Amino acid sequence: MLTTIALTGLTAFQAYWINSAVQQRKIQFDEKVQLCVHEIVERIEKFETIKKAERTGKLANILGQSSTDIFTNLSQDIYLQDSIVKEINKHLRLGIEKDENNMKEFMKDLLSIDFFANFEDRLAKEDLENIIFQTFTKNNFETSIDYALIGSKGEVVYTNTQDSTHLKQVESSSYSINLFPDDFFDAELRLYILIANQTKYVLKSMWVMLLLSFLFLVIIITIFYYNIKVIYKQKKLSIIKNDFINNMTHELKTPISTISLACEALSDKDLANNTKNRVRFIQTIKEENLRLGNLVENVLQSATVERDSLALKIELINLHDIIEKTVKNNKLQITDKNGVVELNLMAGNTLIEGDKIHLINVFSNLIDNALKYASNSPKIKISTEDVINGIVIKIKDNGIGISKDHQDKIFDKLYRVPTGDRHDVKGFGLGLSYVKSIIEKHNGKIKVESQLLSGSTFIIQLEAAKEY
Repeated sequence: MLTTIALTGLTAFQAYWINSAVQQRKIQFDEKVQLCVHEIVERIEKFETIKKAERTGKLANILGQSSTDIFTNLSQDIYLQDSIVKEINKHLRLGIEKDENNMKEFMKDLLSIDFFANFEDRLAKEDLENIIFQTFTKNNFETSIDYALIGSKGEVVYTNTQDSTHLKQVESSSYSINLFPDDFFDAELRLYILIANQTKYVLKSMWVMLLLSFLFLVIIITIFYYNIKVIYKQKKLSIIKNDFINNMTHELKTPISTISLACEALSDKDLANNTKNRVRFIQTIKEENLRLGNLVENVLQSATVERDSLALKIELINLHDIIEKTVKNNKLQITDKNGVVELNLMAGNTLIEGDKIHLINVFSNLIDNALKYASNSPKIKISTEDVINGIVIKIKDNGIGISKDHQDKIFDKLYRVPTGDRHDVKGFGLGLSYVKSIIEKHNGKIKVESQLLSGSTFIIQLEAAKEY
């Protein structure tokens, strides 16, 4: 819980700082755009000054430059207005009569005002667009830009968009400025600039920081999830281990106690002289000793499979022979339970490549489970059938069945279906885990189909032997 709270807090602070960084970048973006807008107005004023002076035909004589060079320099952002003033001051200081006359005529033309001139003569649309786009390009804006020049009565003078809806968006932009703020006769022309995809532009400028923050956050969350998963798994394994130890203690204690009692009985002279009792006690010791051996063998088999150190003795075998031999080996246990085994071996291709001993153990485990979990007299049906490149074996019983919740887990090592406080069914939860491991080592598959109180069917598919 503390780790979850810490991770949640860390994520929240990370999101807060990222949001703060994005907002700061947006402020910087706004300031940068505003500077560009003011620079556009300044350049337009200089451009108008140069253009008006150029119309007099005397500008080139004063500056010693051609008209083409003058406007080229303007596009390169050289402050020609300052240059004009500098040249004027220079000629005035020299006091040359010829230059002084030219200067008077030049200044007169420069300061003249034509109230009836068209606005296009003052500033053409092409010149306005060139200044706008050159200014933003110079300031490294790599995004589309829309503009609109609006008159005092709301009329559209110039714009580069034809969509009326988009034009309204341009007019509502926060980036706007009076085009000629220093005009003596205020023209009230306002220039609006709209930067497309502002958020995208801001995020793009800080994608490295965002990517690293997201990457580190994903790593932390992944590690946290992995740790929680490991802790949960360890807790689950601890519970299973304790259950296994308890089951093993119970399973081993019973035969040991039985053998101990039988030995004490045999040590009694009165009981030992009775031949019938002596034979019965010896048989009991033999059966319990065999039971202990089987329990130890199951644990060792499971440990061997778990270490992947099990070496199969592969040979060509007849699967039907293996099944029949397994049923014969378990005949005594089946008889003791009043059980019946029905064989319906219909497969034609019964030859497989496998380990005879381990396959017998597999079928023995499945038959043993069918006997253990039978609610009454066990009825086991074993059938086979051919499939493409293999053979399918079905082992069906009339036991208590397995609920859907436990069917995916019964093949896990040490897992046993909970039975409450009942301990009438013996085992460590190793049998089906061993069965699955052996089947998979034979490149086969196993699954179970079951319903509570309706029995279970274990379905095994094995590969047929290759042709020799």
